[in-house]
Amino acid sequence: MKAKKSKGIFKESLESISKKLFSEHAEIILELIGDSSGIYALYDDNELYYVGRASNLKRRINQHLKDRHDSQWTHFSLFLINRDDYIGDIESLLIRIAEPVGNRVKPRGRDSKQMVKKLKSLLDKKHRDNVRELIGGRTRKNASSKRLTATTLKGLVQKRTPIYKTYKGVEYKAFLTPAGTIIYKNKRYQSPTDAAKQIVDSRLVNGWRFWLIENSKGEWVRLGEYK
Repeated sequence: MKAKKSKGIFKESLESISKKLFSEHAEIILELIGDSSGIYALYDDNELYYVGRASNLKRRINQHLKDRHDSQWTHFSLFLINRDDYIGDIESLLIRIAEPVGNRVKPRGRDSKQMVKKLKSLLDKKHRDNVRELIGGRTRKNASSKRLTATTLKGLVQKRTPIYKTYKGVEYKAFLTPAGTIIYKNKRYQSPTDAAKQIVDSRLVNGWRFWLIENSKGEWVRLGEYK
């Protein structure tokens, strides 16, 4: 038997107390608990069997020596609570995470539906922004950015210059030559869109917006905005 003290939500705890010890020395354990409320866990040897809460732990443990759980557990742990208003949330969280076999009713999360709704909304927004970028539109974030100024690749750079794009988590690298061709996987393309189509399976992709190139300030900008 071991006792632990805490200054947080939990006041004190008794862990890995054998059922036999409780049966033979119940009065000592009950005196130690007093009228405290808290969370208790029943174990079948080393396996968690049941998690519960009680405003009167003495009465609750006594009940489990007689009810349907009696033959299902060999040890128990008690966690005395400082803040009774958290006890329901703690019990619910433990049951949902550990899923003890003795808990027939599994509590639901309070805000799970709302969180799923927010997640779907964020995923939908990301998908719409990706589509706008691929077909040449502008996302809300860059809606005020300048219009594309480059119209031809030839002479845009003075030496072979790397360009790149991160698409669906993968980074793709190519090179722009002074002659105005793009080299991607050792093949030459006469337009940025033709090169982009080797990565994006879409007839609507805009290569000038797809590829990024580093400008004189060290900033990575769209190929069409490069000067």
